[in-house]
Amino acid sequence: MKKTYNSIKALLLLMGLSSSGLQAQYCNQQATSTADDEIFNVTIGTLNNTSSCATTGGPGSIQNLYSNYTATVPAPVLVLGQNYPMSVTVGQCSGFAYSGTVYVWIDYNGNFSFTDPGELVYTSPNSVFNVAGTVLNVPGGVTIPLTAVPGTTRMRVTAVEGSVGGPCTNFSWGEVEDYNVIIGGGTPCAGTPSVNTVVTPTAPICPNATAPVALSGGYTVGGITYQWQSSTVSPVGPFVSIPNATLANLTSPSLTTTTWFTAIITCSVSSASITATSNSVNVQPITLSTVPYFEGFEGLTANNKLPNCSWIASNLPQTCQTYTLAQNQNRNARTGSKFAAFYYSPASNNFFWTNGIQLEAGVTYSTSMWFQTEYNGYTGYNLNMWVGPNQSTVAANIVATTGGAAVSASYKSLSNTFTVATSGIYYVGINGPSSGACCPNYMSWDDLSIIIPCSLNTPPVSITANLLTVCSGQAVNLTATGADNYTWSNGANTAAISVTPNNSVNYTVIGTNTITGCSATISQAITVNPTPIVSAVASQPTICAGQSTNLSAFGASTYTWNNNSNATNITVSPAANTSYTVLGTNASGCVGTGVVAVAVNPLPNISIQSSSSTSLVCKEDVTVLTGNGGVTYQWLSNTGILLGSTVSVSPGTTTTYSLVGTAANGCSKTVSTELTVTNCTGIRNVTTTQGGTNLYPNPTSGLFTVELNSGSVKSIELTDVTGRVIFNKSYTEGKVNFDLSSYSNGIYYVKVLSQNSSEVIKVVKQ
Repeated sequence: MKKTYNSIKALLLLMGLSSSGLQAQYCNQQATSTADDEIFNVTIGTLNNTSSCATTGGPGSIQNLYSNYTATVPAPVLVLGQNYPMSVTVGQCSGFAYSGTVYVWIDYNGNFSFTDPGELVYTSPNSVFNVAGTVLNVPGGVTIPLTAVPGTTRMRVTAVEGSVGGPCTNFSWGEVEDYNVIIGGGTPCAGTPSVNTVVTPTAPICPNATAPVALSGGYTVGGITYQWQSSTVSPVGPFVSIPNATLANLTSPSLTTTTWFTAIITCSVSSASITATSNSVNVQPITLSTVPYFEGFEGLTANNKLPNCSWIASNLPQTCQTYTLAQNQNRNARTGSKFAAFYYSPASNNFFWTNGIQLEAGVTYSTSMWFQTEYNGYTGYNLNMWVGPNQSTVAANIVATTGGAAVSASYKSLSNTFTVATSGIYYVGINGPSSGACCPNYMSWDDLSIIIPCSLNTPPVSITANLLTVCSGQAVNLTATGADNYTWSNGANTAAISVTPNNSVNYTVIGTNTITGCSATISQAITVNPTPIVSAVASQPTICAGQSTNLSAFGASTYTWNNNSNATNITVSPAANTSYTVLGTNASGCVGTGVVAVAVNPLPNISIQSSSSTSLVCKEDVTVLTGNGGVTYQWLSNTGILLGSTVSVSPGTTTTYSLVGTAANGCSKTVSTELTVTNCTGIRNVTTTQGGTNLYPNPTSGLFTVELNSGSVKSIELTDVTGRVIFNKSYTEGKVNFDLSSYSNGIYYVKVLSQNSSEVIKVVKQ
């Protein structure tokens, strides 16, 4: 591109530089064209002045040509014999990079001239002044000669396209900046140096970068020495001395972690020292990202900065550049206001490499970026997108390419899909090879993204079921596979679920892959046949022991009882309370269950008590029969029915009496007793086998004898039929005579009692 010259009227320039005081006593020097080269920064000692194409200095300054900072920028103190790092940054205001030289003069002897020997302190090699700025560091720094005159003097910094003959010669393209500096050290130090504090950059630096470290205050006396120290532990150390770090300022070593710096400041005359308050240089951590990944450069803080310290760019800022605002020659952002660009010259295989991004094997990624060139359609660029395990093409692959010239007057997408063989950290390289031929000067690019399109990463979700057709109320086990997380239509979140459907239903599961975030939905139909509603009933739900009841089943086609019967109706006779279960099967093969309970009441313990001690009774006797163990009683005999618990009978012939006793639970039991009837004639002797007692005569007219076992004590009790005791006495004799002559005829009882037995003998008096 042909350079455009913008001449400035010399008269106006001279008028601007004419001022009183020191300014008027130094020769003038300035550029005559406002185009192109501009000094962006000057740093020495405590002086660190940054300016731009839009900045104008103090009185006498002319924008883009000459800046007078003697009255507006504090003068640094430069001590005799001390060495100071110095840098000058030169950039461009026109958008094109040109080459030139930087000069620095200091008027050491204060005679208002820069031409004395040693006052040209730096001449740079011819260097490319990149658009965003080229930093030129003065090799070895600037050492203030011991012959310099202490006091305030002038420093001139000149950036010129090409070269210049001296500090007072004007030129076409470039800029001149004047500063005041203070030469200190005329008076030797004494006592203890004044307190001081370390000054470090406020913003973190990138790993493996250096940082300027200085003291907040300078010393105007001589004889001050410095020893810089560092610590990676804490602000209070422990500190380790840095070899050869003995100047008033320090450029730190390359740092990989946050580091604190301090300085031991010593007056060599008094040997007294102080330790400066420490301060830290913070180091940004390594940046790692995950997908989805997007970089639109909106986080840039300045031109030619990268999104973070983990990005790298080749030949930054000459052929790889970033911008915070739109520029000429069709350089602008696709979205927002910030973007990146490639510059065509010199010919180069330029790269931007992103920070590390975690990628996973088995995932199909989609990547895209947007680019544009100038309106004229020049074809000097190609464009490739690489992905690899390093910030280089080693082991990397091109995943998207224009396949030829990258040309577009408006933003155009370059995109493709890709996979990686193994999971790990990968880097994306944006590669803009340039032929170096004019004139596609710039190729802008913006909005790099990596996403996981779910259309290409649908998880292979499937469902298996142990049963596809079931009866209502029957459990079904469903298992989903092919994803990491699951959500079922019934609200469950596990891979396997157990369900019990009552009707035919579709079960749906959403399976989601944890890495991709992609989901798939699948359903499984379960057919549900109805289960029969089976019931069972008993003809008599409650029976007495020994009775039977009929059980009947309803609601199905076939039945199986738990007693192995397959009949619809069965008869059972349980001995105790029992539940009977029946399984009913319908035409679909589904089985229902019915249960019927049969309660069994126990029979009463019925017994008969007779007033007669034996079943042999006289024809005229009245025998009292008493029923026990029931609530109601019914006596049955061949002579009829008697009711009541106690009845008196006097059978004329031998008779059997049956007693039906009924308990409160309604259950009955029948017991019988027989009375053998005799005329009671001819009875002379009645012997009871247990005791061997004889009674005679019997019947009797009044007198009778009871023959006892000798040698044993017997108690003899005589009662009538009503139980009234007529006589009671104990005997040891073998025979005892009794006389019933005074008693009425009838039946009497002789009860012979001993300690081992009880015998009753009926006596008939007639």
